[in-house]
Amino acid sequence: MDLITFFNSMTATVYGFITIITWVAVQAVKQTEINNKWLPLVSILIGTLVGFLAAMYIYSTDVGLGAAFGFISGFAATGLNEVLNHYAFSPMKEEGK
Repeated sequence: MDLITFFNSMTATVYGFITIITWVAVQAVKQTEINNKWLPLVSILIGTLVGFLAAMYIYSTDVGLGAAFGFISGFAATGLNEVLNHYAFSPMKEEGK
């Protein structure tokens, strides 16, 4: 199954629900003692898992692509900016660049 066919088989509503479910799960994780710097990674992992499960149980299609779209939804739930600030640019800020 190619990417376009899979994208058409999973509607935008499902992606929205994956993003919302991921965001709610991350908010629950935020209430634990986990350091907030790990929340973007947690969001990506939860989104990947939810996307995998959605592809597996709702559509019975390629679960790898479902996981990939869940990965993207995980980014959407947290925001790419947060990931970049916590992991990509923080070493430069610490070095004073």
